[in-house]
Amino acid sequence: MDIGRPGPGSIMDADDDLSLGPLGLILTPGPVNVDNLTQTAGSTFMGQFMDHDMTFDTASRLGVPTQPHKSPNARTPRFDLDSVYAGGPTVNPHLYEPADPARLIVGSNVGPTFAVEDLHRNATTLQAIIPDPRNDENLVIAGLHAAFQMFHNRAVDEVRATTPGLTDADTFERAREQTIWHYQWMILHEFLPLFVGQDVVDDIRTNGRDSYTPSGEASIPVEFQGAAYRFGHSMVRPSYRANFGRAGSHPETFLFIFDPRAPVPADPADPEDMRGGARATRRFIDWQTFFRFPGFEAITRPNKKIDTKISSALFRLPRAAIPAPGGPDSLPQRNLLRHVTWRMPSGQRIAERMGIPPLSAADLSDLAGYSLGLETSTPLWFYVLREAQIRAAGDRLHGVGARIVGEVIIGLIETDSDSFLNAAPVGWVPTLGGAGASFRMADFLTFAGVDPVSRGFSR
Repeated sequence: MDIGRPGPGSIMDADDDLSLGPLGLILTPGPVNVDNLTQTAGSTFMGQFMDHDMTFDTASRLGVPTQPHKSPNARTPRFDLDSVYAGGPTVNPHLYEPADPARLIVGSNVGPTFAVEDLHRNATTLQAIIPDPRNDENLVIAGLHAAFQMFHNRAVDEVRATTPGLTDADTFERAREQTIWHYQWMILHEFLPLFVGQDVVDDIRTNGRDSYTPSGEASIPVEFQGAAYRFGHSMVRPSYRANFGRAGSHPETFLFIFDPRAPVPADPADPEDMRGGARATRRFIDWQTFFRFPGFEAITRPNKKIDTKISSALFRLPRAAIPAPGGPDSLPQRNLLRHVTWRMPSGQRIAERMGIPPLSAADLSDLAGYSLGLETSTPLWFYVLREAQIRAAGDRLHGVGARIVGEVIIGLIETDSDSFLNAAPVGWVPTLGGAGASFRMADFLTFAGVDPVSRGFSR
């Protein structure tokens, strides 16, 4: 637990100067918040969105040893967007437009001079009406969820334009299928190569999976869910530019990811950080900060490198952002407790099992001071971060981390009979948005209608 404690002397706390404020931290980043120029800031949150689509542990208790098979997954272990669609308009009609059940309900954040999309919310409590409450943990993940809803609704329009006469139910199914296939395409062709490297993706796709071999219904290994895939926590910056403001409304919006100085915000509808469950004029995302769009590349922000230094804002999470009750409010400590919960093997032991040269004790010498042998038997999450830091310059995962993440994500798509790899016509490439095989996140957001040009910005 001490490994993940906050404050001076912590081996994981980036020691960000939060007194600088969100804009000051962007202009004067701490010495350990090094830019990862191979990725953009949005990659972190897309990785979070993917996680919420395939895993949701609502039962196990942090630090209490539990057999993994006794921790039910509240999500289907596939990239099928059940975090957006739930059971569809028949099973979950409250998520769909009453007059047109093929379409998802998208909320609206109305300002004095403009309106932008938001999650559908309870008018009194502002609680998001979505299948997975974690997709309202922060402003960016909420914006991504709304963008996926809008992409689906545009796909509904395309289906009706190209195949008139279908029932609402058939229209919905075709639009959902197209949305899922375009999403899976981005995972396989854009985000997974960023996370693990194109060489690892190519090797797994060509030579097969060595360690992840689910039988029957796909499952999520705890080494993936509780450790390796949590590498994204290392890439989170302490603050972001959420949007570029609007004339006559408000200036640019800079916010902490979470503001540990104000665990209870003065204005719950408009806190000074990116926590969810809020709605105010300035609370929306301009995506050119987070993903590269043609003509806007100069203002896109890079990710933080993958390493064992975590932004200080993540050491004191607001309780509303913690899905599981109890335990510490330090995200690193919560991650490390999961090793106890699921009795995960060390990074070195998994490296040996996979035939991957392990990190040396010298690579992990900062753990030797605990006198527990952690430098030779290291918690997997910490090991994966240090492995990326040393062997891939923090740009992507490497070795154990890359194989676990690469094999599970590819395996989930390969073993899904409805995925584009198995159910689409031979040679299928994305058909919506006009980008074909080059389809990437910027094309997805453009088709959804939330790109900079659609927002009124000029290149």
